[in-house]
Amino acid sequence: MATFAHQGRTVVFDRIGSGPPIVLLHNAGTQRHIWDDQVAVLRRDHEVFALDLPGYGESDQPAAGYRLEEYVRMLGAFLDEHDLSDVVLIGNCLGSATSLGYAMAHPSNVRALVLISPLTRNTVRKGESAGLAWVDGKLPLAPLAKRLALPDRVISLIIANQLGARGRRLGMQHSRRLKAHWGDRGRLQALHGLVQDFPNFRVLDEFTPGPAFPPICTIWGKQNHILSASAGAVLDRTLHPHTSVVLPDCGHLPMVEDPAAVTTAITEFLAAPEIRPHGGRRPHAPRKDSLPRTS
Repeated sequence: MATFAHQGRTVVFDRIGSGPPIVLLHNAGTQRHIWDDQVAVLRRDHEVFALDLPGYGESDQPAAGYRLEEYVRMLGAFLDEHDLSDVVLIGNCLGSATSLGYAMAHPSNVRALVLISPLTRNTVRKGESAGLAWVDGKLPLAPLAKRLALPDRVISLIIANQLGARGRRLGMQHSRRLKAHWGDRGRLQALHGLVQDFPNFRVLDEFTPGPAFPPICTIWGKQNHILSASAGAVLDRTLHPHTSVVLPDCGHLPMVEDPAAVTTAITEFLAAPEIRPHGGRRPHAPRKDSLPRTS
C-alpha cells in the first residue's frame, strides 16, 4: 500500500508489477480490492496501480470533491506525480467515467481504455435505481450521509442488488471484499455527492471519439440493476469500441462475479496488434477536447 497527496487529502493505492502502466479505478461504493483477480494476472506484464478513489476504501473522506471533474483532476495529478504516460485506464462505473473524462482531455497520454459499466447520465437514468438517485438528488440528505453507518444486513442487500444471478448464486452479497468499508460512518457522503453531480455526466453521452482517440473496450453485465446495459449499447454506438463484451449472468460487478471472463477480455483487447505500448499507436497531436467545467 502506498499513498498520494492531492489537495491536502490522502489517496491510497497499490503498485505492483513492471512494464507498461495500467491504472485501475473502482466504482462508487467499493474499493481497490475488487480488482485483485485482474491484478494477479496483469502484473505479469504491466506495472499496475489500483487506487481507492477519494471518499472510498482507505482514502480520505473529504467534505467535498465528489464531482466528475474533480475525480478527473485527481487522476491527472496522480499520473503526473508518477510520470505515467501511454497508460491503460481500466474503470468500473464511476471509475469508467473518470477514465473516459481524462482521456477526453488528454487523449495522447492514454494508450487504451477499458470501460466496465460506464456511468453516464443516460446509463444511470435508464437503470432500475434511477428512482433512488432522483430522491437523493432532490432531498437534503447530506447531513444524514455524513453521520450514518449502515448495518450489516442493509449492506448485504445493497450488494445483492449490484449482483447478477451469477454473483448471487455464489453468495457474493456476503463477500468481505465487497462489504469492506460500507459500514464506515459517513461512507454514504461520497455517494450522495456523486448523485448530486449526475446531470453533469451527460457530457460523456455527448462525446464522439475522433479517429486518433485511444481504442476502447466496453464490458457490461447484462443483469446490471444499477446502470442500464441497454443504454450502454446505445453508448457503444457513439463510442465505437474496438471490443464490446456482454456477460449474460453478471450485474454491476463483473470483475468479481466472473473474474476469468473479465480478465480474458482485458488481456485479449490489450494484445491486439494495434494497441501497442510506448508509442505503438500512430502518433497524433494532442486534441483540444476537454471535459467541460461544470457548475
